[in-house]
Amino acid sequence: MRRLIWPVLFLFLLMLQGAATVFYTAWLDFDLPLLALYGYSMLRKEGAGTLAGLCIGFFQDALTPGVFGFHILTRGAVGHLIGITREKVFKDNPTYHMFAIGVFSLLIRFALWWVELVRSGGLWSMFPYFLWNTIGYCIGNSLLVVPMVFVVKKIYDWVREDQIEWYKQTSDK
Repeated sequence: MRRLIWPVLFLFLLMLQGAATVFYTAWLDFDLPLLALYGYSMLRKEGAGTLAGLCIGFFQDALTPGVFGFHILTRGAVGHLIGITREKVFKDNPTYHMFAIGVFSLLIRFALWWVELVRSGGLWSMFPYFLWNTIGYCIGNSLLVVPMVFVVKKIYDWVREDQIEWYKQTSDK
């Protein structure tokens, strides 16, 4: 039953992200669903990370203006790539998490820049503004990834505890 916390958590973070974009207008930006996806994919297999990324991306695309499908593709790819590399990294190293999410954030913004460049008809003059916002996005995500990974890890342990209790109850019968 505790496994239902994951959709609730991701939907809550999507709503919080939407509210934050209305009330928080500073230069430093962040993407809470991406950070939660990072932590979730770090703890689960690549299939679970990919599926979670596709679902999160679908809801982000449905809730934000822009090109529909961009978040689906990028979040699905991020969930899959993190799931693949999860066995090869030190999960308790905060510096790695900050660096990894910084790189993923930079790649996502680079892809978004190309999409927006095509949509604007080749308006290259938006590059300095977009670069400035990208720096704030990468720094904001890098600063918030460690607390988000901690929260997701605590929730993951809480869910696993329930699964272990359920297995013990069913095996005793």
